[in-house]
Amino acid sequence: MAFTINKTDGTILATVQDGTLDQTTNLSLFGKNYAGYGELLNENQIKLLENFANTTENAPDKPIQGMLFYDTTKGQVQVYDGTSFKAATGSIVSTSQPTTGSTGDLWFDSTNEQVYVYNGSLWVLIGPIASAGAGTTGSISATITDDTGVARSVIQDLVNDTIVSITSTVAFTPQTAITGFASIAKGVNLSTAISDAKFTGTSTDADALGSTAAANFLKSNADDTTSGTISIQKDASLILGADGDVTATQSGANFTLKNTTSDGNIVFNVSDSGSDTTALTITGSDASVTVANDLTVTGSLTVNGTTSTISTTNTTIEDNIIVLNSGQTASIVGGAGGFDSSTADSTVGNDIGIIFDRGIHANVGFIFDESRDEFALINTTEDGTSTGDITISSYATLHATATSAQYSDLAERYESDVTLEAGDVVKIGGSKEVTKTTHQGDTDVFGVVSTEPAFKMNADAGDNDTHPYIALTGRAPCKVKGPVTKGDRLISSEVPGVAEALSDINLQPLHSIIGRSLETSNVNEVKYVEIVVGKN
Repeated sequence: MAFTINKTDGTILATVQDGTLDQTTNLSLFGKNYAGYGELLNENQIKLLENFANTTENAPDKPIQGMLFYDTTKGQVQVYDGTSFKAATGSIVSTSQPTTGSTGDLWFDSTNEQVYVYNGSLWVLIGPIASAGAGTTGSISATITDDTGVARSVIQDLVNDTIVSITSTVAFTPQTAITGFASIAKGVNLSTAISDAKFTGTSTDADALGSTAAANFLKSNADDTTSGTISIQKDASLILGADGDVTATQSGANFTLKNTTSDGNIVFNVSDSGSDTTALTITGSDASVTVANDLTVTGSLTVNGTTSTISTTNTTIEDNIIVLNSGQTASIVGGAGGFDSSTADSTVGNDIGIIFDRGIHANVGFIFDESRDEFALINTTEDGTSTGDITISSYATLHATATSAQYSDLAERYESDVTLEAGDVVKIGGSKEVTKTTHQGDTDVFGVVSTEPAFKMNADAGDNDTHPYIALTGRAPCKVKGPVTKGDRLISSEVPGVAEALSDINLQPLHSIIGRSLETSNVNEVKYVEIVVGKN
């Protein structure tokens, strides 16, 4: 028969079936005839006896309201209030500050021997003020017996058990000698036993100034002169202006002149033929420098800013080489430029070039496109302020005379109804403009998908996925199956997009011929063969 375990308030905690073990709580509840119940029973007794003693991070994970837990980290008995464990009594004793607490909890810092109280958010020091080992530190009330036997009330200021000063309302001599205080005067007395003990601050008056007449000192509140040399032997030493807005400081080998007024300028004036003239202005709002007249730089000029603006009619440069993007280390990986990818970086560098501002019209530019590894004349929305990948709205027209081309075929973009690969044989047809050839000797054959065309027509029609370049004439790799001999005429095969050698020219019309092979291959499988497109 199952056991029903009830809590004190009558609610059911668990129902334990015969021969089973329930671990709803951190105690093991076993049913009738459960094998091995003796060990579990004894362990339950031990857990209750030690109040589940463990570290903070290993507190009971299945507590019920009213459960006691001894936190060995804090050295504290805690009770579960239904939400979390709270201190049941006493104070927390630990070498480090508890991470949590309840308002009014006390913590004794056993390292520094100081007591703190938790105010709900912070541990606030109660005392003592000095940590353990620091001795007595602070102001205390004391009684000193004078040499006539009269007890005098004083205030002593101590640091680590050493009396720094004694404050008294009367003058007297201590009956028992006090180190540093042979006699006590009215007011604050500094210990003579502390070398160079002084008051630091402002005094309204003094009896003497090192026995030197006041008339021999320079006045600070009126104009004054001196016949000697003024030497200020302090790095942060010179302050100018009624409000102290200008400072002159020395740090190591550096001299700094500063206008501390917000957005205040520093202005250098000269007497130009007797006329007061501003030669140079340092603007406080943006730290810019304005030179009123010609500026000659005899050494190298380095500009580290983002933008250099030259507002002149003409700019004359004697250099015969201009380097753009100096210091750039990034390069492209896997591009079309024929570089060594084993030595290239894994990142793509900035596009490089010149942007031409056309006012109300769209800007144009001459750039090197890093992502395509090629030069380009472009129409763009860029204004030259951004770096990285320059936005290309479209490609601009170049009027020039070409003496040679890098590649060897003439190609034009056509819309395809399928994704085509380089070397695919295409025909006019399908749901779009072109599609793959699908049968042998297709008379609608149109061209071959180009890899690197020399002349690109209809370039802005789309991209390579939707509008591939179709080689219409010239040399281009072509997918060919079966043996082929140099000079063979090629027609479409029954494999979609693949050509084959024409066995008998009399069996096919001339307009079904794709081109002629420039290579010989005895491989039966589909391979790439360089052909002349459009030649019968």
